[in-house]
Amino acid sequence: MALIDEVADQCGLFISDLKAQNNHSVVAGILKQIDADAFSAADWNHFMAYLFEEEETFTDAKQARQACLDKLNTQ
Repeated sequence: MALIDEVADQCGLFISDLKAQNNHSVVAGILKQIDADAFSAADWNHFMAYLFEEEETFTDAKQARQACLDKLNTQ
């Protein structure tokens, strides 16, 4: 299962609802529970590109996860 599918499933949301800022705290809470290395850096980059509509090019899953959490917490 792709990261985006896993997060949507665990949040109880449709994938399209992950972008809504009022859901970002829920998404962040789920991401904190997911082991960064359970998904590839490419999967994290894809998730962030979808969520924030910005291309990311992390090569390390842990760094990508932390960047995603940082962005979620600042919005």
